[in-house]
Amino acid sequence: MQKKIRKIAKQIIKQNLSLKEGETLVIDAGPNSLEFAEELAYQASLIGVHAFILYSSSNLRYRIFKDVSEKHLKKISPLNEFIMKEVEAEIILNDADPFIESKIPQKKVEIRRKALLPLRRIRDKRIISKNVKILLLWYPTEEVAKAIGIPFKDFWKIYWDCLDINYQELYEYNKKLISALRKGDKIRIYGKDTELELSIRNRALHNACGLWKKEKMGLLNLPDGEVFCAPVESSVNGEIYLDLPCMWHFGKRVKGAWFKFRKGKLISYSIEEGEKEFEEVLRNASGRKDYIGELGIGTNPKAKITGGVIIIDEKVRGTIHIALGNNIAFGGKNEATIHWDFFKDMRRKSEIYAGNKLVMKNGKFVV
Repeated sequence: MQKKIRKIAKQIIKQNLSLKEGETLVIDAGPNSLEFAEELAYQASLIGVHAFILYSSSNLRYRIFKDVSEKHLKKISPLNEFIMKEVEAEIILNDADPFIESKIPQKKVEIRRKALLPLRRIRDKRIISKNVKILLLWYPTEEVAKAIGIPFKDFWKIYWDCLDINYQELYEYNKKLISALRKGDKIRIYGKDTELELSIRNRALHNACGLWKKEKMGLLNLPDGEVFCAPVESSVNGEIYLDLPCMWHFGKRVKGAWFKFRKGKLISYSIEEGEKEFEEVLRNASGRKDYIGELGIGTNPKAKITGGVIIIDEKVRGTIHIALGNNIAFGGKNEATIHWDFFKDMRRKSEIYAGNKLVMKNGKFVV
């Protein structure tokens, strides 16, 4: 497995991010991902990239958000500003412990998010203009495996397997799907407790293939494999049942979400598991937090449903996802302090149409 991890670290530096000599790379790591961060820094240094590792942990974040005053949380350090405005590349390794982070007071998280909003706007502009290389990864840990209820060895294998794919083939597959979706401006989704309609007219369809050179923007995540867009906000009407569990940042886990939208706004909902957590996040968030921000279709051939890890589950072929909240960086008009994905398994009695053309039936693409 160590050989495979070294191979993937090298692949991330050279192929996924296409880093170049002289660029500066910041790697955000924690206690579980530190060894992998070191391998990434080593591979980057071999080709002349200036690589630095920043360290944090769930325990430290919990203590800070619990004990640091609101006054201090509103202050932004010059290092934060430099990274957001100047650094050419950043790899964010999320190895959070959901059992600790679920205790973090959401009100204080929101105070920090609001303080960072001006810098996030600058970064969004850099992402849109592709003037930065940002990579998000959710590193597999025993704590996350326990939280989602699967054996760690299974979680570990799923994670590394869906990173070890042919990204050029994924790019070509996504291209075919995008071509099919462009058959009509209106997208209609049908399934269990689901009849949703939205428009993608004049909105970019992003080929999320894990290759920075081929992406339309400067942000990608691994594992990758999806086609996604920011729907025309006022065009989204109807209902959708999102059956699969999802575990958002800071350990909030939700399962069985039913949403009803009118002109893009969430007007009614029910949550089978985690309603309190959902409402806590939504209540403390700000901006257009209760509007649809994204429609995504999973395309990774090796990704498997974990039971909550967003960055993997949203890539599974045969699933779709929608997000509430922010979509500025990929062509939308929602500015919010959250972007929260929810998943639907389309492999039973479901269909997606682009105009009058059937694109997906029972989780299989008709392209």
